[in-house]
Amino acid sequence: MIRLLFALFVAISAVHGPSTASAQVPSDTSQVIRIDVRPGWRRDDGAHVAGLAISLAPGWKTYWRSAGSLGISPSFDWRKTRNAASVSPRWPSPRVFEQSGGQAVGYDSDFVLPLVIRTRDRAAPVRLRGRMELGVCADICVPARIDVDATLPAGGAPDPSIQAALDHQPVRRNIGVVCRFEPVDGGMRLTGEVSLPPLGRQEAVVFELPDPTLWVTDAVVARHGERLKAQAKIMGRGPFVLDRREIRITIIGPGRAIEITGCTT
Repeated sequence: MIRLLFALFVAISAVHGPSTASAQVPSDTSQVIRIDVRPGWRRDDGAHVAGLAISLAPGWKTYWRSAGSLGISPSFDWRKTRNAASVSPRWPSPRVFEQSGGQAVGYDSDFVLPLVIRTRDRAAPVRLRGRMELGVCADICVPARIDVDATLPAGGAPDPSIQAALDHQPVRRNIGVVCRFEPVDGGMRLTGEVSLPPLGRQEAVVFELPDPTLWVTDAVVARHGERLKAQAKIMGRGPFVLDRREIRITIIGPGRAIEITGCTT
């Protein structure tokens, strides 16, 4: 049974040396997670592409943007970043971990999280300053608060590790997903169906909504040949309205994923 323990606070600009880990409560998060800022490069359109190289100790995992019922979804605050109109993470395709009747969606090995930064002045450096809040879990979970502070000079050269992570994002597909909505106690049942070849022996489906006050349960998935069906429950604090065009559906298979935006009738 995963137990939520306490928050630890770490400030980083660069991290040195190897980390160690166990499934015991760590004295600080550097025992289980290390983050290095990769400065990346400035694109021709003025956007800056950087990366967070995230290293996990053996046996530990952290989570994707939508973490599942057993995960801890990450959050970012980049408001202190200078020379940036926006900072957008580009998540590589995650894994799905089934456990205790629920699922977690994330990573159990080292990975790079690309950041695409829309600059205000394309000729000036970016001062990347922000706070990440994310969970790292083994037999127990530790929510970590991590401060990032790095200068990203204009120019630079493409970083193969960042580019590889960009290439490993869920593939966006323009496929019609038929969605049905049924009122149920406490919310609404969402059923989505799509024609799609299997991504592997085990597939998971994640429904995401733009409204952070709505919670979506883990989807129950069934496949019949080329037809994939997923069903989840949407719950809110009160009555709510859904725009089917804004529902994001990610189908996750072993080593890859497909992302579809919007439902048809």
